[in-house]
Amino acid sequence: MGKRSSRMPKEKKSSNMTLFTFVIVVLLAIACLNGRYVTPQQGNFADSEAEFQVHVIDVGQADSILVIADGEAMLIDAAETGNAGTICDYLRKCGVKSLKYAVATHMHADHIGGFPSVLEEFKAETVLEPVYADSLVPTTRVYERYLDAVEANSKTYHAAEAGETFALGGAKITVVGPVSKETDDMNNTSLVLRVDYDEASCLFTGDMETPEEESIIRSGAKLNVDFLKVGHHGAATSSGRNFLAMVMPQYAVISCGVDNDYGHPAESTMERLKKFTKEIHITAEEGSVVFSYDKETGACKIVSERSEEHNAAD
Repeated sequence: MGKRSSRMPKEKKSSNMTLFTFVIVVLLAIACLNGRYVTPQQGNFADSEAEFQVHVIDVGQADSILVIADGEAMLIDAAETGNAGTICDYLRKCGVKSLKYAVATHMHADHIGGFPSVLEEFKAETVLEPVYADSLVPTTRVYERYLDAVEANSKTYHAAEAGETFALGGAKITVVGPVSKETDDMNNTSLVLRVDYDEASCLFTGDMETPEEESIIRSGAKLNVDFLKVGHHGAATSSGRNFLAMVMPQYAVISCGVDNDYGHPAESTMERLKKFTKEIHITAEEGSVVFSYDKETGACKIVSERSEEHNAAD
């Protein structure tokens, strides 16, 4: 008996390949419409169905964090002026239309610079910022533009103080700091926020340094959380041993730029973090980092642009 050819007739093969290609295109189109498939260039790698999400946006040597709870959005800081486009693009991809809260942790340019452009597109219901001494009020053009943007694009402005609470969807936001009434360091005026959603908890620290960390510890504030946005881009002057021992986060995320001039994150900070947290993620290495919580399963998940996801049940 002669050998059976494994090759199909040329006409049939061509027809099958055309059908296969058509099916793949249709499936991809359906997936895109359902928001299940997003190309790496889009950067929307987060689980958009999670009720609670924290997005540490990759903005280089600066800070900008998007928090979403039950569809309501809060933006903590807006990086430098030149980062505004990146932030706006990111918010659009996450389906954000407006902000319930826009938070300026403190008045340095790498935290408020992008707010004018961001607030022009994404109006804020309330702008939150810390209380700070008149002697620390900036005289920069960046600060003036920030004030103009707040006045033009928000319904209310509030200087938040330790102990106050706010709601974001089903999440509770607690102002943890600053607690010091007098400081000559703008970093230590940083608004420190704890966010609790069901069984998940997060702490956002701005550029707070160890003196204010110690003040917050003495205040008796509840500090243990699942997720920590590491203070001051991982500088050696933040994330002290005593503070980290109280926080004990499962995940710690550092927002900093590639080959930045400050050497962030500092080696000493990394060594301390390794003793008190399970996972450390750095935007300079991984791009934007997203922490999410599934209320039904009680599971936390963290993903980034350039690494695989990590899951953990609470």
